[in-house]
Amino acid sequence: MQETYRKLFDQVHASQRLQKEVAQMREQRNDAPRRRIAPGALLAAILVVLVLAGTTLAAAGGSLGDWFTQKWGEETGGSMTQQQAQVIDSLTQKVGESRTSGDVTVTVDSLTVGGDALWALLDVEGLRFDRSKKYSFDRIGVEILPDPSEGAVGGAGCSLGSIGVTESGAVRMLLEFTGVFSTGNQINSGGYALELRLHDLVRCRQGGEDEVIAQGEWSFSIPLTVDSLSPVISIESALVKGEMLQEGADGALEKVTQEVELRDITFTATGVSFYTEESSELLDVAAIFADGTEVASNGGGGSRMEDGSWYGSCQWPVPIDVETVTALRIGETEIPIP
Repeated sequence: MQETYRKLFDQVHASQRLQKEVAQMREQRNDAPRRRIAPGALLAAILVVLVLAGTTLAAAGGSLGDWFTQKWGEETGGSMTQQQAQVIDSLTQKVGESRTSGDVTVTVDSLTVGGDALWALLDVEGLRFDRSKKYSFDRIGVEILPDPSEGAVGGAGCSLGSIGVTESGAVRMLLEFTGVFSTGNQINSGGYALELRLHDLVRCRQGGEDEVIAQGEWSFSIPLTVDSLSPVISIESALVKGEMLQEGADGALEKVTQEVELRDITFTATGVSFYTEESSELLDVAAIFADGTEVASNGGGGSRMEDGSWYGSCQWPVPIDVETVTALRIGETEIPIP
């Protein structure tokens, strides 16, 4: 795993802050969801840092909608509106596929799929699980096929960890996947599939090595079908002020505060992407709703394109209703939504 991160740093330009955050991923202990970088073509030239909150589902037998409702409350301090809940429901598909290896059965219950992100609810059963412990898998492989980056700049990151134990005794886990696709491809447009590979179930130990409690492999190939697509809002360009990464005379990236033009801004239910002449990895992004509620992005990444420009992308902690957003705040600048 350490070698994987070293190779990633060889392929991308990342700030010291970003490098420190990713290095901490392999040092962190297991009181948070397990993070993995996706394999294959998606590793081409991008580093994605996810900041994922360890929300525990109060009613562990609940749905993805229940988890998003709790997450919304944590992020905003308020209640999710019915219209907001309907958007999430329109992006959610029931799966119900199971795989068994040895005594353990893993079921993918459901998926919520956005343009560049997805969430999956999993149930793991067959053993006696301690409600006070955390569980995950020793190795996690997540890939979207065909490759949404089409061999161009692209990347992905994921997190998988337990969020509770159901009344029937199954461990409920949440998978969060975030992709950065400079092609602009949307994985909820149809024609894509989630390839998920899980190896060796583990009990997480804080301050020590995880304990393998069941060896095996559980693999899934799930078509990402769509019943309803949330609108995609495009903004041709905007001038924003904020912290950016700029290449100095010695070739090293340094942090500066400046005004920069963002081009081809795309705003969806799951995130915001844009192109710029400078690295945008330090820009904070938030969606502002008509009632004053704000939702801040919780992860993202950026990469240099072949022409020397940069592609930036960030994701929302939960899918949002773009039709009720009045403005985006990027850096220190508010951009009205047309």
